[in-house]
Amino acid sequence: MFINNNFSKLDRYGLKNTSFGQSYFTELQNKYNVQANQSSKDSFSNSSKSDGEVVSRDIYGNDFHGHLKAFRKFKTAVDRFRAQHPDAQVFISGDSWVGAFEKKNEAIMRIQNLIQPDGYVLGNHEFDNKGSQGVSKILDLATFTTLAMNIKKNDSVASYALQDDVDAGRLASSKIVERNGQKFGYIGLVPIDLLSRVSQQTKDYTKDMHVMDVEETKKALQAEVDKLESQGVNKITLVSHLGIDADRLIAQNVSGIDIIHGSHSHDVLDGIVPGKNFFMSKRGEPVLITQAGKNGHKYGVSTVVYDKDGKIIKAQNEIKDLESLPESLAVKTMENVYLGQPEVIGEIAHEVKSKPETVLEESPLSSFLSDAYLKFSGADIALNNMGGIRASLPAGPVTDRDIIDLMPFYNDVHVYKLSEKDVIDALNGAVQALRKYHRTGALQVAGLRYTIGKDDKVKDVILLRKDGTQEKLNSQNPSTDKFFNVAYNTFVAGGTEGLEVLHAPEKIVKKCDLTETQMFVDYIKSFNGKPISIKEDGRIKQEV
Repeated sequence: MFINNNFSKLDRYGLKNTSFGQSYFTELQNKYNVQANQSSKDSFSNSSKSDGEVVSRDIYGNDFHGHLKAFRKFKTAVDRFRAQHPDAQVFISGDSWVGAFEKKNEAIMRIQNLIQPDGYVLGNHEFDNKGSQGVSKILDLATFTTLAMNIKKNDSVASYALQDDVDAGRLASSKIVERNGQKFGYIGLVPIDLLSRVSQQTKDYTKDMHVMDVEETKKALQAEVDKLESQGVNKITLVSHLGIDADRLIAQNVSGIDIIHGSHSHDVLDGIVPGKNFFMSKRGEPVLITQAGKNGHKYGVSTVVYDKDGKIIKAQNEIKDLESLPESLAVKTMENVYLGQPEVIGEIAHEVKSKPETVLEESPLSSFLSDAYLKFSGADIALNNMGGIRASLPAGPVTDRDIIDLMPFYNDVHVYKLSEKDVIDALNGAVQALRKYHRTGALQVAGLRYTIGKDDKVKDVILLRKDGTQEKLNSQNPSTDKFFNVAYNTFVAGGTEGLEVLHAPEKIVKKCDLTETQMFVDYIKSFNGKPISIKEDGRIKQEV
């Protein structure tokens, strides 16, 4: 078997000289009796070969997170790839649209109609706006089939919002496509942790459906593969929004899958590396896993050759830069038709880069958002997580469209009456969640500043009042009788890992009129065209 970006990459990951690396290398060499460094440049000349071999070329993207610019460029990449390879297959592995801005979500579905993916799966963010009800409304616009095998109706609820999509064929567990006399099967899996990755608002709208757990998913997936194989399909692709760890589990424990186009964990899987994105199934057949990061910075292309029995015998996989491509005029035109022309709302003095959502430090963009919370909510304190910021902000004029891409979720903001202990527990819980789950990161704040100590406990927590005075909170023995009005969004209010204390609907004292995205836009407008300098100001420090 030939593997592009060959086994020398085992060195990079410290695997080549391990017993695993050596045995894997030897197993593949013996199984296919070829040299690992064999060139592939002339190996993929035809879609179908006379000796029964079949060539399949895929272009894939994932986790675009509603970035319109990414879709403009991906459409260009797809058009070029299809022009070169008319039989190419296109896969989009979920989290295409995000947030509660319905018009934008509808525009993205129409953009995907232009792209016409062969395989598309729902991610968790497709459920941001009114859960299954919101998804169903967007799917009504689709001119292709969306895949989601591991979503089922909750039998304890009378109605199921997605049932009409299932009945109409817009939503299915799998599908079969025939090309040049060859049958290809596609199956889609939504994230198993879907309902823990959405806002409380979404959870309230999604009680009519059930997402299978790991064991249910694995069992049902094998049954779906078996069903496809019984219909003469021996080339099967899984379009997965499970994340790399679950994809690896499936690759080694479910038989009959050849390629997993993955997402959700935002990995960049360039080339083919045994033990990283290339495995042998329970039947001893090769399985390739792909993924191209997040936010539309990159995309991938893969080429495989199947033998007459549908087993991969040659493969290539390459991650490519998406940002360097020109934007599709067709997509830009569609955006303007459905969303209107972008409006300039202010000017940014210097570029402000976003930060990963899993760090224990201050994010200037998140601080600016927190300040907007305070301005428009009237609260004493604002809290938010960095995951709501999905892009950097370049210097120069900024439009409302830029902000919609920057923070697309349109989460509502509520004000809660929280005790001093609630606030301290939330700050500490976010740190612990990062250490335990590699999620959440330091809670971003306004009206406060604090330090994360060497012991991962917060200290020197200072309340910054609007009149300029300050008060030190008791971080070691916080009071349950001292209260503050605290503003945060409906995702944080879901009480995700570490932030359970913030799931407190009984403590709501005010529901803000503006969503957080609208607050950000209006806050920029409040500077009246004056260049805005967004930078760190020391509100979160880490003891070293």
